[in-house]
Amino acid sequence: MALSLSRPVHRLDPLSPDLHEDASRMREHGPIVPVELPGGVAMWAVTRDEPGRNLLKDAERFTKNPRHWAALNRGEIPQDWPLLSLAAPAGRSLNIVDGPEHRLLRRPLAQALTARRVQALEPVISALADRLLGELEQAAQKAPDGVVDFRSLVAWPLPMGVIGSLLGVEEADHPELGRLYSDLFDDTRKDSRDAEGRLHAWLDSLVAQRERDPGNDLTSALLALPPGERLERDDLVVTLYVVLAAGHETTAHLLLNATRALSSRPEQVELLRSGQVPWERAVEETMRWDSPTANFLTRFATEDVDGADVHPDADGVHIAEGDPVLVSYIAMGRDPDRYGPTAGEFDVRRTETNSSFGYGAHFCIGAPLARLEARVVLSRVFGRWPGLTVVGDVPRSPTMLVNSHTRLDVRLR
Repeated sequence: MALSLSRPVHRLDPLSPDLHEDASRMREHGPIVPVELPGGVAMWAVTRDEPGRNLLKDAERFTKNPRHWAALNRGEIPQDWPLLSLAAPAGRSLNIVDGPEHRLLRRPLAQALTARRVQALEPVISALADRLLGELEQAAQKAPDGVVDFRSLVAWPLPMGVIGSLLGVEEADHPELGRLYSDLFDDTRKDSRDAEGRLHAWLDSLVAQRERDPGNDLTSALLALPPGERLERDDLVVTLYVVLAAGHETTAHLLLNATRALSSRPEQVELLRSGQVPWERAVEETMRWDSPTANFLTRFATEDVDGADVHPDADGVHIAEGDPVLVSYIAMGRDPDRYGPTAGEFDVRRTETNSSFGYGAHFCIGAPLARLEARVVLSRVFGRWPGLTVVGDVPRSPTMLVNSHTRLDVRLR
């Protein structure tokens, strides 16, 4: 029987105990398969590496712009659908436009986040990491059982501190901003537009503050661009919304997932500590094996597309004009077609590149910063406590989009 959006092969559940098991089931059905999202919304899911890369680079036939979403235009997507603000966000931002419009919005950020400028942040990141790890150790010494939550004390405050400093967000405001993003990425909430609106209002107040009192930060720099290069006010607010999410949310999960993976593999920790394998490999392997982004929304077909034109194994799949497509990075990362029979194993000696930062024009602009933060933190954590162990369960956040956890209890050794 031909695959069809009307007959999903799998249902993605925000409360699923194992997103990797979901990914494996989807991958077994083929490289492009129909799935059901929370709320009964159907989408095509790309589950393997090669077709994922092909689609991500094909902005002509698969656009980011939700005005091409046929079901949304027909009024079939409820306005209170929990994922609407992520699948079809309000306003104009660099993650939902293509072509010249996308380049216009991306250019100021690309100029601000060059590899050279990011590398210059290493002393700032190192100092913050040393401070947070010192506080982690103090908390462990005070805890009766020596167990501390790595997420709340290191993995979350570090990337928020870095991106917050970069954008001019005061440290006292970090907890409130974190709560707003937690609401946004909660797939079980009832009104996605409410969470989106509250976040936009908060960021609009930040822009207004920087207009009155410019500082030495990226927000002030974007406001100070010449008229021909400056973003419109609403565009700037939405851009900050995207940059903050990319700059702290996924990096926090990267730190958690890497720490969790390495804590149970002392032989690989020793390879990294001895210098036989560079710490960068631990970052790349985590991005592949346990991607912080699980299922990434959304691209929309601008024309009818035969699946075989995306990948030979998708012969028989028919993607209609206006159909939505999600990219399952968590499925792509363990694709045996790309990574062989050991695709399901974590190994820092692996040298293949991975796709989790995206491909093409929408490649994650914050990738160099995320890689730098992860390298700095992981080398310090396991340089200091090579025997660090995870204690107890690691509860998942209520989302099928982000591979995130609400805490990570560890014992320092």
